Amino acid sequence: MSTVRLPLREGAWWLHPAWTAMLATVPGLLAVWLIGDDSFREWWRTPKIFDDGKALIVMAFIGVFVMGCMLPSLARTVRATDVSVTVRQRRILLLAGRAAAALTLVGYAAWMASAVSSGLSFADLAEVFSLSPGSADAVKSDLATIGGVTTLTQLGPLAVVCLFLDRRLGGGRHTAMFAVLIGLTLARVVLNSERLALMELALPILAMVSTLRPGDGRRHYRWLWAALPLLAPFALVTLFGTFEYVRSWSHYSSVVQIDYSEFVLRRLTGYYATAYNNSAIVVDHVGPGLAWPYYTVGFLWNFPGLSAVLTPESVLGFDPAQVWPGLLRRLGNPEYNNTGGVLAPLADYGLVGGLVFWAAVGLAVGVCYRWMRSGEMRGLVLYPVLYVGLVDLVRYFYWGEGRAFPTLAGAVLLALLVHRRRAPGGTA
Repeated sequence: MSTVRLPLREGAWWLHPAWTAMLATVPGLLAVWLIGDDSFREWWRTPKIFDDGKALIVMAFIGVFVMGCMLPSLARTVRATDVSVTVRQRRILLLAGRAAAALTLVGYAAWMASAVSSGLSFADLAEVFSLSPGSADAVKSDLATIGGVTTLTQLGPLAVVCLFLDRRLGGGRHTAMFAVLIGLTLARVVLNSERLALMELALPILAMVSTLRPGDGRRHYRWLWAALPLLAPFALVTLFGTFEYVRSWSHYSSVVQIDYSEFVLRRLTGYYATAYNNSAIVVDHVGPGLAWPYYTVGFLWNFPGLSAVLTPESVLGFDPAQVWPGLLRRLGNPEYNNTGGVLAPLADYGLVGGLVFWAAVGLAVGVCYRWMRSGEMRGLVLYPVLYVGLVDLVRYFYWGEGRAFPTLAGAVLLALLVHRRRAPGGTA
């Protein structure tokens, strides 16, 4: 059967899950560890709950996760230089990409129709884009989600992965669809304050571009890809500052006595430092009451249909989501409401269970990375969408969130299909 070969890129060492996890978690850990209670109260209006004991547990969890990620890389394999893709695999990718894109657009259309019926108007949108104070919060209240319908918008990352691979394989360019998906995502970021939605689209593309070289003979600058993490802090601050200007500076500019650059740096640091701090609140005040896992399997508690039968109140005796706002008002700051991701297994499974959990998750992610670097199509489908959760480990356990479920479930199904249809004796 005729095949197409996609050359693999060298140099992106940081794409390994072990390195990404450390780069994503250690800076925030250092911040929350070194910044004192007085600064926490002054900068983020919250007492510091996170202590040395929690810091040691975080380091242990990161350590076992990294070891799990490294284990698959220790196996002796022939280093692949390209990915061999059959005609049948290409057809599956294109069909999946088109289907995921169509369902994504249906989800956005339903979401917009719901918002309009709730009172959203073009005048409201104009106020948001003109940076009118308070306009973003007013519009966000109209953008209520519809369970099982607006969830379809979460298939956008899978559509991007499939269509990008089809483009590299010599199929269509899909420029119009990329433009539509990116445009809708940017509107979602501004109107619904969802920076994560942009990450869900951008990070899979980054992972694939960093893995696959163009097959047109262009020069490959390996050193440039190796040095890319040096640019990451500047890119993060720039993007965060751009969207924060719309989201909160219109309010805080008349409240705080600092310039915008200092405001952005404090607020960005606060998102990660308070996520660790909040996770300590969760462990101390919610974890002891959890008879069953909650934070690492959030998608189950919000799954359409199932959530109507298995409610947290009926299973756990209380709803952590309902308790959380009160805990934040008493012990934290409702403005920084992330529950944290690294210590989530500690709340759900205890110390020993948390260590086993992170080791198992690390092993699974490490296997997917090894598949990708070994030139297997299933790895190219799975790892880019998993990469989103790696980058945002500090703020929440993304892989267990309801918003991640459609993308991850679709990627697993697609990985099974393309792997089963690989050419005999060849790579996926």
